[in-house]
Amino acid sequence: MTLLDDLRYAARTLKKSPGFAIVAIATLALGIGANSAIWSVLHGVLLRPLPYQDPDRLVRIYYADPEQAGGISAAFSPQDFDDLTADLGRSERGKASPFARIAASHFMLGLTGMNLTGGGEPERVDSATVSGGYFSTLGVPAAIGRTIQPSDDVAGKDRVVVLSDGLWRRRFGADSTVVGKQVTLEGESFTVVGVMPPSFALPAREVDLWAPISLIGDDDIPHLRGLRWMDVVARLAPGATPEQATAASSAVFTRLARAYPETNEKRDRALVRPLRESLVGDLRPALLVLISSVALVLLIACANLASLLLARTTTRRHEFAVRVALGAGGGRLARQILTENVLLALVGGGLGFVMAGWGVEALVALGGAELPRAEEIRPDASVFLFTLAISLATGILSGLLPALRASRSDAREALREGGRGGGEGRRGRTARGALVAAETALATVLLIGAGLMVRSFWSLLHVDPGFRTENVLALSISLQDGKFADPVGITGYQNRVLARLAELPGVVAVGGSKTLPLRGGGEPYDFAVDGRDERITPEAGTFIVTPGYFRALGIPLLAGRDFTVRDGADAPPAVIVNRALAHQLWPEGGAVGRHVRFGEKPIEVIGVAGDVRHAGLATAPGPALYLPNSVAPRSTMKIFVRTAGDPLGVAGAVRAAIGEADRNQPISDLAPLSQLVSEAVVRPRFTTLLLGLFGALALGLAALGTYGVVAYAVSQRTHEIGVRMALGAKRSQVLGMVVRQASMLTLAGLGTGLVAAFALTRWLSGLLYGISTTDPLAFLAAPLALALVALYASYLPARRAADLDPLIALRRD
Repeated sequence: MTLLDDLRYAARTLKKSPGFAIVAIATLALGIGANSAIWSVLHGVLLRPLPYQDPDRLVRIYYADPEQAGGISAAFSPQDFDDLTADLGRSERGKASPFARIAASHFMLGLTGMNLTGGGEPERVDSATVSGGYFSTLGVPAAIGRTIQPSDDVAGKDRVVVLSDGLWRRRFGADSTVVGKQVTLEGESFTVVGVMPPSFALPAREVDLWAPISLIGDDDIPHLRGLRWMDVVARLAPGATPEQATAASSAVFTRLARAYPETNEKRDRALVRPLRESLVGDLRPALLVLISSVALVLLIACANLASLLLARTTTRRHEFAVRVALGAGGGRLARQILTENVLLALVGGGLGFVMAGWGVEALVALGGAELPRAEEIRPDASVFLFTLAISLATGILSGLLPALRASRSDAREALREGGRGGGEGRRGRTARGALVAAETALATVLLIGAGLMVRSFWSLLHVDPGFRTENVLALSISLQDGKFADPVGITGYQNRVLARLAELPGVVAVGGSKTLPLRGGGEPYDFAVDGRDERITPEAGTFIVTPGYFRALGIPLLAGRDFTVRDGADAPPAVIVNRALAHQLWPEGGAVGRHVRFGEKPIEVIGVAGDVRHAGLATAPGPALYLPNSVAPRSTMKIFVRTAGDPLGVAGAVRAAIGEADRNQPISDLAPLSQLVSEAVVRPRFTTLLLGLFGALALGLAALGTYGVVAYAVSQRTHEIGVRMALGAKRSQVLGMVVRQASMLTLAGLGTGLVAAFALTRWLSGLLYGISTTDPLAFLAAPLALALVALYASYLPARRAADLDPLIALRRD
């Protein structure tokens, strides 16, 4: 018979057993679909080539900085960038530079934006500034028009912008004639020179438009060698490697460290990484854990299917015996079993591919904010090929043991066991029991991993951030450049807006800051303390805040007083320190009334505030210092409005009050502050929910496997149970016998799974917060849940066995 004949026979055979086929296909569809969905994410984030020219030659340059998290820093000062570009652009000792091009950009979400006015409602758009060779370095042309060129990136000739595809469609209605038109940004006229394709998402996918980096002058960000705010990307020269580029960059950094020890002393080594790797960042471990977890689900599905096939092979022993008697060899029977199983797997894989499409949409919706390149995650040809490959592998893997059993069929043994009291034999029962134990072990590992993530997520949610989010509305306003000529004008406008908001009905307190809590953003000011020689830079940074900030956010003042409008530019300078900084500087207490010096003039500490987790929920509060906005006003301000009830209830009034102050003032990021905390846990929530889902799926499959083995064993031992009951066995004894045998399989699987989990859950260490990888509660709760579910799954067929009528059972063959 040919393969086509085998497939026809397999289809006819499965058609005669629709119940078996439906259960098998559904089991495989769940396992394969989950794998295909996660593979779509893994492929889109980690493996899909970047949509740029020769993407494997694109790299990012870092300083090896031991003081930064992760040991590297991606920020460069303009001076360091110019020196790096000049030195690497020259041949050194006869060696060509490993870089073909080098470019820089500057973008900070929520901070580097522009006010877009005219032609509709005023809007705050996220903008990035880039050097003239940025787009040519990446090798991406504009979809319409052109990109920013080096000739544009010159102070005085820099009034050009390139639009993102999203802004072009949203604000300009996808007008193909937009190139050459004027738009008003920050009160100035800019010329649109191009529109980028939708796949372009650097330096971040939130960018709405790009402008020349020469727009940033000393008044915007001081151009000091020690102040680093530029990111650097480069294209490797043909044949150059990241290792060669690292060595060449390190040589430049070493020279700069010697020439400028005050600012570059600890930045004498470089690290050059592929751009793809830098975009993924620290998401790679979580994705690898997820793909490993979903692979365990597929293995459990394979074990389940193999167990079903073993049972079905036993019921077909008479059929196999007849075929052997007619001349069929063992290999022929094995091929037929594998063909049937592969057919099941292909049908299940087809359904799984459809399910993967739905799953990918759900995954992107759930974790899109934290998934780099989320717009490129989709089931495509590569995902289809992956689904086909694992379907074939699953069909073969789960069919190997049943095929081997079928190939060893003996006609005489089949006839002898086919009569009364016959069954699948000791070897068959052992094989099915081993599969159930393996399922239980795999499910134990997965459930413990899910339990650890749930415990970690719970710990993270119950961390005290240092501020209160309930009944607080957050929003952002940014003044256009040049609107106010001096800091007094900026402070005056901001204070007027805050005063208007404070007068609104239902408003309890109003305050502002340059940055949002949990998002970092502390400025690296350093200062001296009376009686000490060294200058100190607070670990968390210095924060520019307005009067009312602490009350609006519910940050307690532990000592002293808050800022007031009287702490203006003409009043004696004042600062507030947090508890961590007060303890660092004055461990004996009494911080209020002490003085610090930013220059020669002493500044009094007027208060001590509670610690806030500025860098994120998972990062302990660091020493921080607060300055009043009158001392160092910033054009961008995050406003916090504490209300007596639902914060969204005053959103309209807030918009109207700001519009009355300035109708051209755009408002952005208006949302309840509680949403900020929710966004801060997107990634752990994403991983926890998926691991929990996989754990629940594994639990269900393991319960189904246990039920199937016990139910089949009961059906095979019906005659034996009838004899026992006829001889006086009680119902409880029969019930206990069946459950006890199932419990032995479960305990064997639990023991193996616990040992494996102890070793494998160490991979989760980088994803956990507040607990260890051997958390006792997780290691107790997961096996207990699995044991209870398995007990119930075995109890159902055991109760059916105990309820058998001995007379009816004895009549059965």
